[in-house]
Amino acid sequence: MDSCARLTRTCLAVATVALLAPAPGALAADPQVGQTVVQGGPAVASDLYAFGGGVDIQADVEGDLVAAGGRVVTTGRVKGNLMVAAGSVVAGGNVGRNVRTAGGAVTITGHVTRNLNAGGGTVVLTPEAVIDGRARLVGGEVRVAGRIAKKLYAAGAVIVLAGEFLGDVELVAQEIEVLPTARIKGSLTYWSPRGAKIDRKAKIQGRVTHNLPELPRSLTRTGTALLTVSRLLFMAGLIVTGVALYLLFPDFTVLASRTIGSDPIKSLGIGLLLVVAMPAIAILTMLTILGIPLGLILFVLYFAAILVGFLVTAFFLGDVGARAFLRRGRPSRTARVLWLILALAVLALANQLPIAGGTLMAAAVLVGLGAMSLHVWRHWGDPDTPSAAC
Repeated sequence: MDSCARLTRTCLAVATVALLAPAPGALAADPQVGQTVVQGGPAVASDLYAFGGGVDIQADVEGDLVAAGGRVVTTGRVKGNLMVAAGSVVAGGNVGRNVRTAGGAVTITGHVTRNLNAGGGTVVLTPEAVIDGRARLVGGEVRVAGRIAKKLYAAGAVIVLAGEFLGDVELVAQEIEVLPTARIKGSLTYWSPRGAKIDRKAKIQGRVTHNLPELPRSLTRTGTALLTVSRLLFMAGLIVTGVALYLLFPDFTVLASRTIGSDPIKSLGIGLLLVVAMPAIAILTMLTILGIPLGLILFVLYFAAILVGFLVTAFFLGDVGARAFLRRGRPSRTARVLWLILALAVLALANQLPIAGGTLMAAAVLVGLGAMSLHVWRHWGDPDTPSAAC
């Protein structure tokens, strides 16, 4: 990714150099906010500095040309360097040395004898553009249809190549497209999260290498690690809550889970009804100012009931497994805790299944919530409720 760093530094340097360059030489047009035009005719014998809302340089310049403004257009010959910073830049003509430019929209139509450094919202090299040296381009959208004699470095969200490249090409972008008119005599190396769209008619003599961006790859590894840790912590929280529920309320936990086995359809229906009705009741309660605290309490109870319902289903599955595999009367308290943990682990694995996993989790919540509610309804205030030990 050294090329990406170099390209970024170049983009930042372009505007700084263009605006803060030393000012030896003559000022051909007084700095002003307005239209600044240097018409063709006798060449400017020294460096030229031009500023204004609109700058149009038609004359030849024997030295460097430094310009800034809302829109800058150059069409003459510049013997030295061309440095421009503007909202819109159109650089034509012939430049004897280097071009450094930055702007909202940068268009290169001329001939650059040495190197080109350009950065902007859009950077375009038209088919007429010729760069005898190397080019470094940074922009939101970069389109190159001209001719570059040496290496091309480009970075942007979208890069489109349609010109002739006599050297190697290195690109960093989200989307890369190589059009049929592109001719690359060197190798093409690019960093992108997706493969480049390379037309079959495009000619690339060297090797094509696709690298995944290093930053997204490291972020993916970090995100995967965080997701794994969060899942483990959530699983640990479920286990602790489930074990605590059983140890604190053993009779309720055992008998509510047995209701799933005795009335599975009724439990599912009641659970579905509660899942729909409880939020609606809580919202209706909060329509008045006095009812807001009660509505918030109902929401808290709603989410707590969903959690307990899921744990009741897990306990039922664990109890079924314990009775099936142990085959020696009722399971001990320790055995029930271990089988509860195993059931939660199985449910966590089932949740990873596409579509079916989510359906199973929803069913577990609904059945457990309904069974718990059905048990409470049947035995509320009943001192003769049978013991869980039976």
